[in-house]
Amino acid sequence: MENQTMMRWITCIFVALSISGCATSNSLQPGTGGSTFEVREHDYDEIWNAAVTVASRSLSIVESNKETGILRAEKGAGMATMGEIVGIYIRPTENDAPMYTVEVQSLKRSKLQITGQDWTVTMIAGMKAELEQ
Repeated sequence: MENQTMMRWITCIFVALSISGCATSNSLQPGTGGSTFEVREHDYDEIWNAAVTVASRSLSIVESNKETGILRAEKGAGMATMGEIVGIYIRPTENDAPMYTVEVQSLKRSKLQITGQDWTVTMIAGMKAELEQ
């Protein structure tokens, strides 16, 4: 009986830690440490369309606000992962700027999560490839 009680407590603690450390798409905010790159010779609409195209290939878009330049997406949980969340932020949001800055952030859903993908490189490389076409 004592072993069963101990196992229940361990399970409860593990579940509580897992839940308390979960990241959501709102955990990502522009200017908080993502990887950035600059884009010239393209307008805002082209850059936005590249971001949407690349994100939707492998992820589910959960927020898409072209007016604010914010795109958030997620990869659902799988056999060995709790999933990941990705934010893509484009600044400025006007079509006539000489240069744009694109910031990409990627987080695992849980601090305890060992497996999972960092989507930063995939998103940046994909956007650059889309813009070169």
